[in-house]
Amino acid sequence: MSSFLGRMKEYPSVSLDRFDRENLHARAYFLSHCHKDHMKGLKGPLLKRKLQFSRTVRLYCSFVTKELLLNNPKYSFWEEYIVPLELESPTQISLVDEASGEKEDVVVTLLPAGHCPGSVMFLFEGCRGNVLYTGDFRFAVGDASRIEHLHSGSRVKDIQSVYLDSTFYDPRFYQIPTREVCLNGISELVGNWISQSSHHVVWLNCKAAYGYEYLFTNLGEEFNTQIHVNSLAVFKKMPEILSYVTTDRRTQIHACRHPKDEEFFLGNRLPCGCTSADGTPLRIISIKPSTMWFGERTKKTNVIIKTGASSYRACFSFHSSYSEVKDFLSYLQPVNVYPSVIPIGRTMTEVTQMLKLMCRKPSDQEAFIYKPLGVLKRSRAERPTYGNTKHNTTTSLCPVFIAFNPELRVSCKKNKHQMLTDSQNSQSQSSRISGSQTPELFSDKEETPDIADDFSLTLSASLSNHSSQNMDSSLPDTLILRPEQQPGDATTKTNELSESQVSSDFDVPSTPESKVPHPDELSQLYRKLASGEEVEMRKGSAVSR
Repeated sequence: MSSFLGRMKEYPSVSLDRFDRENLHARAYFLSHCHKDHMKGLKGPLLKRKLQFSRTVRLYCSFVTKELLLNNPKYSFWEEYIVPLELESPTQISLVDEASGEKEDVVVTLLPAGHCPGSVMFLFEGCRGNVLYTGDFRFAVGDASRIEHLHSGSRVKDIQSVYLDSTFYDPRFYQIPTREVCLNGISELVGNWISQSSHHVVWLNCKAAYGYEYLFTNLGEEFNTQIHVNSLAVFKKMPEILSYVTTDRRTQIHACRHPKDEEFFLGNRLPCGCTSADGTPLRIISIKPSTMWFGERTKKTNVIIKTGASSYRACFSFHSSYSEVKDFLSYLQPVNVYPSVIPIGRTMTEVTQMLKLMCRKPSDQEAFIYKPLGVLKRSRAERPTYGNTKHNTTTSLCPVFIAFNPELRVSCKKNKHQMLTDSQNSQSQSSRISGSQTPELFSDKEETPDIADDFSLTLSASLSNHSSQNMDSSLPDTLILRPEQQPGDATTKTNELSESQVSSDFDVPSTPESKVPHPDELSQLYRKLASGEEVEMRKGSAVSR
């Protein structure tokens, strides 16, 4: 029994299989099949009135569902508002708000659901993602891989949400025999019984007006007979089924039904009578296709179980089993799964938690999301200590300004009694580690070097490449000059470099006539670079265009 309220979070302007309450405001309606629990409000007076004053609202379904619906006089008023869609044929539908004129286009594809004649799933594709509404469905393991429109080329489409028929999503119904297995069991029982005499008949005690046509056509084919039903009206537009059913009660296989208000009292009695036309008593057995009854068994059972002197139960399901649903979801790997039905004995919370395990993992979700580059985050790492100092609690580093000269020289002021603030420490560390910064990380104040109390850092231009991979790799490229070593001109500093720094990897000639830019110039330059402005390089300066 469907508990779906009719609305999808992604496309709330449409209603599916529910036509009352808030669904009266929908811009379009979709009917997956003609079972009563999916037709609530479909013949309501408020909806009927809405249709009379609307120019755009329509009901979309399959061709078979349209014929089944209009066969009932109670729904005849829908005739001019129904738009049947072909199976597996993507169709663009405009969802129009008649009050404001707002319009949203979606592509809808009807996929076979395997539940009953005319039953379909709806695949919605639009600006809010791909969403699959299954209605009621029965898929065997592996069936999803054979549905072309669930794929884009050789890949499964990215499904945002599945609104799922979870009727048997319960370990009690872990495995339900396929329809073929059930058919074989019923065929054997029917054949053994009706072969005894012409007065031995079988009654298929089917609870729904239609949906068991799979049994009718296959039993009729195997025993070269027709199945007795109450009326042919529902099958008139289905010629592939019509030839296997009849209103002549002289056949040996029946699927006629009791009047609804008499079903409980008449039980297993044949609805069309218990005697033949010549008055001979009929020998009758009843077979009731069922699934729920088998799920309540505590022990493994056969497909056909005798429940009385002349009554049998056959395990026959219109809905996917627990293992079939798991296979279906494992193949699609949707981001969200919403149950449309709560299995008997379960709660919404329990079912939702079980279905969450079948959703795409967070790590997998990120693979579908494009993340553009944004502001670089500050990196925090332990600063390396140098020399033999055991308790080096603070190390002052000033922001690193990258000059146009490939060899990079920076002077940093250090006072014995001065400590940087946390934010300055963070900036300096980040500058040293990453080698590239956003404009707000730079100070607008000019640092004035004090040669007497300062020490110098000489960094290779390759620092940013090395340090982005491993912080430790920056150590061989950094030379700390002791305070007693007074840095001289550029030539003197070059002579004092370590062997690794004077190797060919670091021996890069200076650009002719280059000079270290002023910190204010660099700060302005980085702001322009970060904002995406085009920068034109000129001799001695950088100018934005």
